[in-house]
Amino acid sequence: LLARGIDYFKVFVCENLGGKDERVTQAELSEIVEMDFDPLNVLILKRKPGRPDIPATSCTPRLFGNPDDIFAQSRPKTGLLTQSEIRAIALSRLSVKPTSVVYDIGAGSGSVSIEAAQLCYSGMVYAIEQDAADYHLILANAEKMGIRNIKAIHGIAPEVFQGLPRPDAIFVGGIGKEVTGLLDAAFETLVPQGRMVVNVGSVENLYVCVNTMRKIDPEFEVLMVQISRGLNQYGSLRFEAINPSYLLTAVKH
Repeated sequence: LLARGIDYFKVFVCENLGGKDERVTQAELSEIVEMDFDPLNVLILKRKPGRPDIPATSCTPRLFGNPDDIFAQSRPKTGLLTQSEIRAIALSRLSVKPTSVVYDIGAGSGSVSIEAAQLCYSGMVYAIEQDAADYHLILANAEKMGIRNIKAIHGIAPEVFQGLPRPDAIFVGGIGKEVTGLLDAAFETLVPQGRMVVNVGSVENLYVCVNTMRKIDPEFEVLMVQISRGLNQYGSLRFEAINPSYLLTAVKH
């Protein structure tokens, strides 16, 4: 664990439970390395408060569609990150070009922002996030991936649009209560032929977004994306489904 940079757990070593030599030792991971324990033991790891996962370092980062665990995520919100496959499809529908200006609204930990920035290497991505902890994760993930053409903005859309250059592409990954107002304002900021992609995870939000998208672009497109990932378990291949996502795409004609 320590060799992989995983040091954010408190450790409890429980020896000979129920026996006369029962003992429980509480320590840091770095401390138990130097200790000796009875072979009959149970190791318990307790996550330290406020410590996010360390991103995986077992693979070379790709241009887009990176594994989810390469990005640091905040607890207990892990799982809200836009999944790898959804990211890849969304970025293709955004049609990000080398000089594009991109808004990522509700950027979370910045996974979409970072991959968009790698595609628009001569452009700029504005990662807009109202949660302070996630805002700092955007900065940390961008630093780790060596991305310089990202500007993280701690604030609420559309209030923060003022003063920003008009975007060629907008990804909306976080939707609050004012869905209609947000989508209307975001679409209005697009340059002509600009594209907006909205990622929705619930049927209730889908209903609201569809009604709004019909008004701003009658020719909008919607995809329901259902992905199952192959896993090897006990020598057999099985598939594990991830939650369906709905991707809505509008073009400013």
